[in-house]
Amino acid sequence: MTSAALTAQLDRMIGSCVTPAEVMDLVESRKERCLLMVVDSIAPDHGKALINQLGALPRPPAVVLLLESTAWLKVNAYPLDRLDAVVKTQSFGSGVLIEALMAVNQGHRYVDPSLLSALKANTLGNQPQLTPREQQTLEELAKGLSNREIAQRLGIAETTTREYTRSVLQKLNARNRTMAVGAAMKLGLLLQHSTQDGAGR
Repeated sequence: MTSAALTAQLDRMIGSCVTPAEVMDLVESRKERCLLMVVDSIAPDHGKALINQLGALPRPPAVVLLLESTAWLKVNAYPLDRLDAVVKTQSFGSGVLIEALMAVNQGHRYVDPSLLSALKANTLGNQPQLTPREQQTLEELAKGLSNREIAQRLGIAETTTREYTRSVLQKLNARNRTMAVGAAMKLGLLLQHSTQDGAGR
């Protein structure tokens, strides 16, 4: 495993690590929140264990996965819901990595556009299948919009929006909008979106 921890300001590198123990020591030694960049050569057991350990810290670092093979995600069952960004290494020259780092620095999640279809395919499993309109509704729900606001944005009737919302909640086995958005994030349906305080409206 090769990884590098950067300050949240993205202006300097504070260290590089080879083992999970080194990563934990480095992250815990920092007073400010760090950004951790991990390449996909990380051993499967180390990778999952490390991310779970980092997530339990009082100030967990932002985690960016640098991906060479999308097949690796499925094989290693990486906890995608705990990643702040996923970037394909082949995209480095296109400025995608900079976009990802800036998005994470602003508190957003990011996925390399070239990986969207592959990520969904690798994380689907028995994932519920949403229609295009249900997916659009879900994305608006993640922004905390009301049924009326969603209807206006999508150009449909408010009653139709309620039906789509009800269907989304049912397919995601969620009791309310907040639970639906949380479930969608874990399933990789909202990798480019962050939940808002108003998502429970």
